[in-house]
Amino acid sequence: MRSPFWLLPFLLAACSGPDANVKSEDPYERFLGERDLVGRTDAESIGQLVRMLEDPHYLVVIGAIDVLASHERPEFLQHFVPKLKHKHPMVRQAACAAIARVHGEEGVPGVIEGVKDPDPMVRRAALKALARFPRRPDALRAMVETVADKDPGVSYLAHKLLSERTNRTDVKQTKEAWAEAVK
Repeated sequence: MRSPFWLLPFLLAACSGPDANVKSEDPYERFLGERDLVGRTDAESIGQLVRMLEDPHYLVVIGAIDVLASHERPEFLQHFVPKLKHKHPMVRQAACAAIARVHGEEGVPGVIEGVKDPDPMVRRAALKALARFPRRPDALRAMVETVADKDPGVSYLAHKLLSERTNRTDVKQTKEAWAEAVK
């Protein structure tokens, strides 16, 4: 009887995973293709990423946001702010993080709206983003308001970020206590 090990290379080739390809029909392969563009700053690569912000699949949009934000260029803010209104909460989360990463001051009002988002994950992402703007009184006020959030995780995160921002650990986890502490 012959050994079947000669089939092993063929079986391994048939089991290959997804390919990185920004033009693929598969959203995951498009996402992987975007990851291959990390660090590339040529006009063609940036243009491709900007076009992918309009992809119908949320995963591809998130990938484009993340790769563009990795360049930390404030001029990309114009692409992130509209995504704060995207239908998918994970895209809204990614947009909050991107605005913080490029330190886009003009995006702060949109991020402040994010602390009122119906999805608690988006509210947490908005809080983390607002914490990156310590000199903005409007960001501080939004964080104080969010201490009263109905979701205990969001409320605690607001309290924790305010504690870190002010170096105060003696303030109770209430909106009123924080409003008094940061006056």
